[in-house]
Parts: sequence; C-alpha cells; structure tokens
Amino acid sequence: MTRTVDGPHQGRIVQIEVDNFKSYRGRQIIGPFYDFTAVVGANGSGKSNLMDAISFVLGVKTAQLRGSLKELLYLNSEGKDEEDRPRRGYVKLVFQTSDGEEVHFTRAIIPSSASADASYQSQYKINDRNASWEAYNNKLKSYGILVQARNFLVFQGDIESVAALSPKDMTNLVEQISGSAAFKKEYDELEAKKAEADEKTSFVFSKKKAVMAEKKQKKEQKEEAEKHLWMQRDLEALKAEYYLWQLFQIEKDMVGVRQEAGKHKEELNGAAKVLYSCESKVEQKKKAAAGFSKERLLLERKHKKRKAELEKKSPDSAKVKEGLTRLQKRLKAEKKNVEDKEKKLQEQKQHITKLETDLKNITDAQEQLEEDMRTASNEGQVHLNAQHQAEFYKIQEEAKSKTSKLRSDHDSLQTAQDADVEALSNLEDTEKDVFSRVAQLDTDQASLKEKLAKTQAELATAKQELAAKKAAHTTMTDEHRRERAQRDVLTQKLEEGEAQLREAKADRKETERDRRMTTAVEQLKRLHPGVFGRVTELARVSQAKYNLAMSVVMGRDLDGVIVDTKETAQDCIQWLRTNQVAPMTFFPLDTPVNERLRLLGGTAKLALDLLEYDTSLERAFLTVCGNTLVCDSVDEARALAYSANERHKVVAADGTMISKNGFMTGGLTGNESARASRWNDSALDGLKQERDRAAEELEKLPSQRDMVQVEQQLGCEIAGLERDVQFKTGELKATEQRLKNAASEAKALREESHRKLPGATKLRKAIDDRARKMEGLQKRINEIEDRIFAAFSKKVGVDNIREYMEQNAAATEDFTKRRMALTSQATKLKHQLTYEQRRDLKADVAAAKAEVKKIQENLEKLEAEARTAAEAAESVEQELAAETARMEELRAQAEAAEAEVRAAKKEVARHQAEGNAARRALAAHEAALEALATKRSDLLEAAQMEQERAGTSGRFKLDFSGLKRQLTAARSEADRESLHSDFRREIDARVAALAHVAPNLKALEQFQAVKAREREQEVVLEAARKEAKAIAKAFNGVRQQRYDAFTAAFEHIASVIDSIFKDLTRSSVHPMGGTAYLSLESTDEPFLHGIKFTAMPPTKRFRDMEQLSGGEKTVAALALLFAIHSYQPSPFFVLDEIDAALDATNVARVADYIRAKTRPAAAARFQSIVISLKDNFYGKADALVGVARDVDHCCSATYTFDLTRFGAG
Repeated sequence: MTRTVDGPHQGRIVQIEVDNFKSYRGRQIIGPFYDFTAVVGANGSGKSNLMDAISFVLGVKTAQLRGSLKELLYLNSEGKDEEDRPRRGYVKLVFQTSDGEEVHFTRAIIPSSASADASYQSQYKINDRNASWEAYNNKLKSYGILVQARNFLVFQGDIESVAALSPKDMTNLVEQISGSAAFKKEYDELEAKKAEADEKTSFVFSKKKAVMAEKKQKKEQKEEAEKHLWMQRDLEALKAEYYLWQLFQIEKDMVGVRQEAGKHKEELNGAAKVLYSCESKVEQKKKAAAGFSKERLLLERKHKKRKAELEKKSPDSAKVKEGLTRLQKRLKAEKKNVEDKEKKLQEQKQHITKLETDLKNITDAQEQLEEDMRTASNEGQVHLNAQHQAEFYKIQEEAKSKTSKLRSDHDSLQTAQDADVEALSNLEDTEKDVFSRVAQLDTDQASLKEKLAKTQAELATAKQELAAKKAAHTTMTDEHRRERAQRDVLTQKLEEGEAQLREAKADRKETERDRRMTTAVEQLKRLHPGVFGRVTELARVSQAKYNLAMSVVMGRDLDGVIVDTKETAQDCIQWLRTNQVAPMTFFPLDTPVNERLRLLGGTAKLALDLLEYDTSLERAFLTVCGNTLVCDSVDEARALAYSANERHKVVAADGTMISKNGFMTGGLTGNESARASRWNDSALDGLKQERDRAAEELEKLPSQRDMVQVEQQLGCEIAGLERDVQFKTGELKATEQRLKNAASEAKALREESHRKLPGATKLRKAIDDRARKMEGLQKRINEIEDRIFAAFSKKVGVDNIREYMEQNAAATEDFTKRRMALTSQATKLKHQLTYEQRRDLKADVAAAKAEVKKIQENLEKLEAEARTAAEAAESVEQELAAETARMEELRAQAEAAEAEVRAAKKEVARHQAEGNAARRALAAHEAALEALATKRSDLLEAAQMEQERAGTSGRFKLDFSGLKRQLTAARSEADRESLHSDFRREIDARVAALAHVAPNLKALEQFQAVKAREREQEVVLEAARKEAKAIAKAFNGVRQQRYDAFTAAFEHIASVIDSIFKDLTRSSVHPMGGTAYLSLESTDEPFLHGIKFTAMPPTKRFRDMEQLSGGEKTVAALALLFAIHSYQPSPFFVLDEIDAALDATNVARVADYIRAKTRPAAAARFQSIVISLKDNFYGKADALVGVARDVDHCCSATYTFDLTRFGAG
C-alpha cells in the first residue's frame, strides 16, 4: 500500500514483510509506515524485534541483532509442528524513492543443507532477484542508506553510549559518517611505507658516512704498516738472544747437580727390609678385625629389619585398641537405643488401644443421637391437609411481607452477631491454647534448666580432663621429638660412617684382588733397599678439595712404586717377570723441582706442595709429581698451560688436566672419585670409632615402637575426650537455644494474650448490646406474626403456630450441631489411629537389635586380633633381645682386634719414618736435576714457537758463541737475576710499543675496496631518496583526501549542532535554549585525535558531559545524532525508545522536533519510525503501529492505526 504525500521526500519505507523472523510467525505485513510513525506495545511484545527486522533487511551484521542467523528464525519451543520450528525465513522492505518508484529489498535466512546441524547463511535480493552483498550495499548507498555508518538506526541504549563517547570515539564516529575512514587503511599503509623509506634513506646515508670514515682510517693504517714491520724484526732478534742466554745458564747448572746426585743413593738401601715383617702382622690383624665387624654388621641389618617390622605393626595395635574402645561405647549407646525404641513401641500399643476405645464410644454416641432424632421427629407433630398448607403458606407470605424491613434489620444484626460470636469463640479458644502452651513451656524450661546445669558440669569435667591429657601429650610429644631427632642424628652418623667404611672396603677389595702385587712390593722392599713403597702409602693431600686434582696429577702413577735409581727399577721389573706378577710402574729419584714455579701467584701451587709426607721422602714425591701445577679454576689452568714464555703441565681442582703439549683432558668418573677418596684411608679408624659410638648411643634410646604405642594410646584418649567435649558443647548450645526459644515463645504468647484481652472484652460488650437489639426486633416480628396467625392457629388447634414451628426448628438445629461435633471427633480419632498403625516401630526395634548384634561381632573380631598381635610382639621382642646381646659381644671382639692393629701400625710408621729420612736427601738433588731438564725443554720449545711465529723455518740453533762476554761471565744468582730483569724489561717495552701500534698490514688492498664501496653507496643513496620522495607525495595526497572528507563532515556537524540543541531545549521560560558545540583537539590531523563535545543546557554553567543529568545527556546525544544525520541524511530514521531517560517536557520537545523534520515544509525532510511507550510522544505521530502478543499462536502480531483521520497530521 502506498500513501501519497504533499511535499517532496528523499524516499521512504512503505511497509515491511516478515516471514518466520524472531517472534513473528509465518508471513506478516507490517505497515504502512507514514512520515512520522510510532511503534507501541507492551514489554516483550516484539517491538525491538521489529527494529531488528528493519536492521536485518538493511544489512546490519547479525552480531548486533542479539543472536546468530539460526537464532533469528521464529521458534516455538512448546509446539511440535514444522511451523513451530521453521528452517527458512526472510524480511522484505518496500522502499519508495523520491520519484515514486518502489524498490524491494529482501534478506533471507537459508540453511546450507537439509541436515539438522546445517549452518545458516544470508541471501540478498533486489526486486526479488538475487544479488551479491556488494551490489545490495551499493544500491542502499545510492539512496543515502549507509550500513557501515548506521546513519538510519538508533538502537535501544545507543543514546547512553553516544553520551559516553570519548573524544577519540567521537572522531571514529565522524570518520564513519564522513567516509574518511575509507582512506584509513591506505593512509596507514602509506604512512608505514613513508617511515620505512625515510629510515632506509637514513640508513643508506649512514652507511655512506661509515664507508668514508673507513676510507680515511685505511689510509692512516697504510702509513703505519712499514714502521711496524721494522719494530717486529728488532724484537725477534732480542728474544732469540734472551733464550740462548737462559739455555746457557741451565746447561751450567745441570752439570753441578749431576755430580751431587750420586752421593746419596747408597744411604737408602737398608731401610726397606725392616718393614716387611711388621706390615705382615698388620695385615693379619686387619683380617681378624674385619671378620668381627662383618658379622656384627650382618646381624645389625637383620636386627634393624626385624625391629622395623615390629614397629610397623605398632600403629595397627594402637588402631585395634582404639577400635575396641569405640565399639564398646557404640555398643552401649545402641543398647540404650534398643531400650528406648521398645519403650516407644509399648507406648504406641497402649495409645492405639485407647484410640480404638474412644472411637467406639464416639460411634455409639452417634448411633444414639440418630435414634433420638428419629424418636423426636415422630412425637408432637401437626399434620396439615392440602387446604391448610396452602392457607398457611399464604399467611406466611403476608407475614413475611409485613415484617420484611424488621427481618432485614434483624438478619443484618444476626450476621454481625454470628461473626462476632465466632471471633469471640476463636479468641477464647486461642486464649485456652495460649495458657496451655505457656504452662507446657514453663515445665519445659524447668526441665531444660536442670539439664543445662548437668551438661555444664559434665562439660567442665571433660574439659579439665582433656586439658590434662593434652598437656601430658604435649610433654610426651616434645620428649619423643627430641628422642627422634637424636635418633635421626645418630642414625645419619651411623649410615654415613658405614657408607664411608663400605667405600673404603670397596677399595680394600680392589687391593685384595691385587694382593699378589702388594705382597710383591713388600718382597721388593726386603730384596732391594732402594724400593720405598707405593705413593698413597707415603703421603696424604693437605687440603681435601685437591684430592681429585692430585689423583689426576698422578694418574696411573697413584699406585706406582718409588725406587732410588733406574738400575733398581730394572732389577724390580726382572723380578716381576720371573715370579709372573702383574706389571708395575717404577719411578727413579732423579727429577729436580723448579723453584721458580712456586712464585707464579694466583691459586697456582706445585703439586708437591699440596702433599704432606715425611721430609725424608721429599725426593720420592719430587719424582712422582715433577713440576706439575695445581690451581682452582680451569681458566687459570689454561692461562698457565698456554703461557707464551714457558709451557707447564697444569691440573684444575675439578680434575681437568692440560699437558705440556697442549692436550686437555677432563670429566669426573666414578673411578676417579674412588681414586681420589683413597687419600683418606688414614681416617678409617676414626670413622669406625665414631660409628660404634653412634650405634651404642642409638641402642640406649627407648624403643620407637613403645614411644609410638604410648603416644597413639594417649592420642586416642584425647580424640575420645575431644569428641565428648564437642558433643557436650553441641548439646549445651542446643539446650541453651531450646531454653532461649522456650522463654521467647512464652513471652510472646503472654504478650499476645495481653494484646487480645481488650478485644475480647470489647466483643462481649458488642454481642450483649446487639443481642438486646435483636431481641427487641424479634419481639416486634413475633407480635405481628402472632396477630396475623391468630385465626389460623385456632383453626388447626394450636395455641400459637409460630412458637410451635420455632421449637421444632430449634430442636433440629440442636441435633445437627451435636451430629457435627461427634462426626468431627470420630474423624480426628480415625486419623490418629491410622497414623499410629502406619508407624512401623517394630521394624525400628528389629534394625536396632541387628545393629547391636553386628557391633558385638565386630567387637569379638577386634579382641581376637588384639590377642594375636600381643602374642606375636612378645615373641619377636625375645628374639631381638638375644640378637642385641650377640651384637654387643661382636663389638667388643672387633674393638680388641682394632686396638692390636693400631699398635702394629705405629711400629710400621716408626720404621717408615726411618726409611723416609734416608730418601729425602737423594730426592732433593734428583728433583732439582729434573726441574732443570724440564726448564731446558720448555725454553727450547718456547724459542722454537717464537721462531715459527716470526715466519722463520727450521730448528732453533743452540750456538752460544754469539753471546756477549758480559752475558756468559755472570755466575752469581744476583748477576743472573739482574740480566734476566734487563732482558724482560727491554722485551716488554718493545712488545708494548708494537701492541700500541698494531697496524693493519693489508691496508693497501682494503683501501681500494673501500673506494669501490663508496661509489656503490652513492648510487644506492640516490635511488632511496627518489623512492622516499614518491611515497611522500602519495601519502600527502591520501592525507589531504582524508582531511577534506573529515573536515567537511565535521564543519557541517559543528555548524548545525548548536541550532539543533537550541531547538531541543528551547521553551517559553528559556526562549534561547541551550548551547552546544564541537571542538577539535588537533586541526592539522583531526582524524588522529579527539573531538570534544560540549553541551550547556539553559541556565547551566559549563561542565563536562559526565556531570550532566541523565535527561540532559540524552538531549545532548540526540542533538549530536540529529546533527550527524543531517550531513549525509538517510531518507528515514528508525529510533528505539530514545525517550526512556526523558521527562514529559523533554519528550514533548523531542517529539515536536522529529515531527517538524518529517513535515513536507522541512528543509531536510526525513521519514521517522520511533518505538516509544510515552503517550505525549506517540500522540504526535501520523500513525501508530501496535505490536501485541498473539497468545493462541505464540507469536507477535501488528496493527496499524492512521491518526491523520483525527487531525494528528
């Protein structure tokens, strides 16, 4: 249907056709829509769904429509037909253009397939022909309908969101309306490209500057190269002279040391033979002591295992005891429960008997009453014939007519009297119940007070007993904690001692496997006085942290045998071959120590200095350790090993070794750890003593099983007391609460009785007064009826027919009341009897007895378990006592054997000290000779490396003839040190000079390469500048387009918003209205910054939007929306309850403004569809569209009402 209008318009909505959309079932046509149409209806009727339909057909996303596509289809969850669950739907909007042409926009919801779980999609049509979304959207744009900007919609709640917009959000809104947002993506991309181009240009320019600086640098380096080469050749000549001088001095020293070394060899041949017999005795005694210790340890393990098993059973025993106590208490309680239930069962039987007797009495009384009623009805009745009855009824009607007014008054009074009598009866019954209940409550209070006092006394006793038990438990727990801590410490000591002894025993086992080698060494000592013994037997490491390092220093030589000369070593090797003994390593005493290595500083130390040994064995350990260095860290080891002047063999504390040839080995293995621990063999005796002391103290401590049993028993008692206290406390609180409730209820009942007493008195007085009035009325009625019935009474032979009839009626009423009372009593007794008969107390008694029997069976089982556990524990404890006695006996035997071992070892040590003193003098000279040879080798190697570093091939020549006389003539240590200092000072000075210069010898080639790179960078820089310029030009163009579009929209909105706000706020009191304006935070790039919206209602000073009232915010937001709409106006405007926060005055102003803008004479005319619930708003509309619920079909229905017929238009 199309409605003609008087003036031109941009286009308008004619009608909406919906099919199965949200609350609209089936196909419905909504409309027609007039220039100003108001949509009205109750909450939940479907008004907002109509707005959703308009939004849906105009392309608004489903996310903004309160549901998915599937959820937008109509659904009746209670219906079972296909129409209640449709799978398709659509909305069609009929739009009339300014030329009068009708365009049909349709958006349908269709499933992707026929399956139940199919997805849904939108289908767009223009004039019933399928169209793509782009074509659909472009068609809407052609009529000024901007879907993305939503310039035609104001949803419910949009007003509040517009009023709360931040300046930046306001800018985004203007960008959407103006269309400048279309340039945002291109603007951001070009801005990023521009920044990237600028950065690239800057980067290329900086690279060019770097190339120019490098060119200057290479030129300077070229000039320094020649000077450096001359200084380097001079330094190499000085170093060669320095090495030759040092080698000359070493050769002289080695000749003197060899002459002294031969004098001390013969002094060491006699000391080895004496030790053989003593060491054999030590080994025998060690074996005996080890046998005792082994047997005792095996017995201790068995003893601990059995003891642990016994202690594991202790908690079970405590649990059994606790269970016995708990079941005994429970059995007692259940027996009491059985007695109570049997007592209740007996009381029930007696109560049922009484109820049956009472019911029989009531039944007899009912039968007697019925008989009395039959007898009374047959006595004294008057029998009227038909004529008399007709006459009686006629006279009766006449009497009723003449007494109707009096009877009416009497009946009114009777009705009021009956109500008051019933109320008084209720009050009197309530009063009786109150008195009875108060008496019962007083009795209950007395009983509760007695129970409360008893419970308080029992609770106090239980608390005292609980406090005493807890104090005892705390004391016992502290004592047990101390004992357990002491036990843990002793156990840890014992385990650590045994672990160390086991580790030492593993080493001894390895030695046992090599027993023949040990015997061979002892025999070699006896045969050859020059054999001193194994390395580990003759020394120990002074600091434990170097145990691993020293084991690495010695490597395979840790078990090597030290001898005096190479000849002795050869003799020993021949003896090993003859007797078929495994090979051994022998060390002749001919290696001197390098004293200068003790002065290197840092943490570096000679390996020899880390050993503690008899001074007589110093030469022997000089042979084993040589000039090896030991330091704390690997970094320091590298620095020492790779020294430019002298190469060393260095070992770090973590076992990393660097040999003189530069090879590095490291890594910790179990074998290395075991070898390192062999330095601690001397501490084994002390470990055994500590272990034995710890075991003895551990045995003295009380049994952990006994402690656990006592503690658990006390804990069980405390738990029982705590449960009693908890129960008593709960019972006390419950009793106090019951007492309090009883007192409160009694007080409330008394107050209620006093409150109702005046009412009862007042009712009695009113009843008496009304009775007198009723008696007077009844007397007048009787007089009139007696006068009327006088002749008839004589005719039928009755003195007064009225009195006769009243007597019969009174008798009947009395019989009826008595029958009802008896029936009520009988019904009540029957209900009570039925209830009591249904209560199955016999089953409760049987269940309670079954529970008692079950508890007794469990109690017997637990008692049997307790007896079995006690018998088993007693047997195990006897066996443990026998094992403890045997362990004490073995401990005493082991201690005696170990004392003999210690005495024998002292004798061996004394003989070893005598032999060591003989070796020490020879070892010093041989170590000095070895040190000189090592130093000579190191100097030759360093000189060779310097020669190769200088680029000279061939071996280093030892030609001392070229040395100056002053260098060869130096004999004293002071002269040598002085010359050494002079050489080092001169070399260091020239090295420093070379290090200071450090030229680049390839500067010439690099200088040419830099020039070529400079030319390349110039080309690249020019290209980067051109690219940056082109991108900047494109960016400025897009920026200007975005600026122009944004500015045009903003200037229009800013120019009209004040006038719109004035129209919305103007009144007779304030003819000028309010003031509103927009201001930009930045005029250069306004779309990147915020827009400040300021609105000042009439008579209000300036304040922020947040400080305005709800209505003022709504008016300001509407002014902004109308101003934005006027920039690119849509042909229609759909508004949803925009007047929710407005008062009646502001509603009228907004309605007048919208009506004015929909009139033909308006400058920017548009069609308005408004959802409103306020009559002073929709009363100004041209038409109403009513939305209501169709209850029969469970959907929304619409009705259109044209108001222009009544002058509204």
